[in-house]
Amino acid sequence: MSKKDEKDINISKLDKSLEGQGLLEDADDAEYERTLAQQRREAEERERQVLEQAEAERRERERQEEKERERRLAQERIELMKLKSGVIDESESSIKEEHDQIRELHGFEKVQNFFYHNKVWIIFTIFIIAVAAFIFIDAARREKADLTVLMIANNGLETRQEELENFFEKYTDDLDGNGYVHVEVIMIPLNSHSDDYQQQNVNSTKFLAQLQGGESILVITDSNTDEEFKSIMTPELPKEFPNNKYVDDMGMSWNMEVMAKELNFENMPNDIHLSMRMPVKTLGDSKETMQENYDKAFKVFKRIVDDMTEKAVEAGDKGLTTEPVHYDDSSLESSDSTESSENK
Repeated sequence: MSKKDEKDINISKLDKSLEGQGLLEDADDAEYERTLAQQRREAEERERQVLEQAEAERRERERQEEKERERRLAQERIELMKLKSGVIDESESSIKEEHDQIRELHGFEKVQNFFYHNKVWIIFTIFIIAVAAFIFIDAARREKADLTVLMIANNGLETRQEELENFFEKYTDDLDGNGYVHVEVIMIPLNSHSDDYQQQNVNSTKFLAQLQGGESILVITDSNTDEEFKSIMTPELPKEFPNNKYVDDMGMSWNMEVMAKELNFENMPNDIHLSMRMPVKTLGDSKETMQENYDKAFKVFKRIVDDMTEKAVEAGDKGLTTEPVHYDDSSLESSDSTESSENK
């Protein structure tokens, strides 16, 4: 074999060797690209999860902020109604004027800013309109009653309107002389610790609207009734009924088995009272007018006390055994905590 042939053979072997190395390098490049692609997919997935979590946290934060805003506005509205009704004065109100950092606003922000900074007057105006509308519609639609009773206890008694009206009618005179007796019991169960702010706003508005006038004197209350509302009830009734264990500074206690039977309320709580509002000057009536209404309502109150006390004594009444459900801030916080855990 000539030297030229040997040289050609060596060159051929070298070419094959280089070609083999190129294939190996291509294989390594492909594997590297697959690894990079996998890493990119994993990074994109992590980024997507982070974004989803951030979005979920943002939505939850906005939901909590909106819930707190609604709760605060509801509380402010109720306090405004209490201020208007004279239940509390300005020194007792927790409504404070808030100041935001001044900055230039544009477009819809100006509208939002106007409503935010004037919310007190806007809410007050809405309240006045709502009260006026309620009084007008109520007066136009409902039949004139010889006696109106407000039921603000929140204990199941709100489901027995017919029984209550029939009960009061037995002790009421035909005051308007139309030939029959009609008593209207207005159901306005109040619970200041309820998380149903909308319903409580409606009920609070109805009750405070009634307080603007001096017609409704008798009020059914319980141990959960707001202390500020209890404060407008007369504590002087025990002086009118000395030695009667069923009359205390909140009025007539309905802690009687005979009363539960009268109202067909087997598990009636033992903390219910029939209270009477103190005669005062209201937005719609003078103190003298309310005093006249008070005197008429007191006749009914006295008849009920005398009759039901006699029945209880004759029956050897031992009182009711059903304890009331007490609503407080701790139970409400527990409810909110449970709701938050469920959302998570």
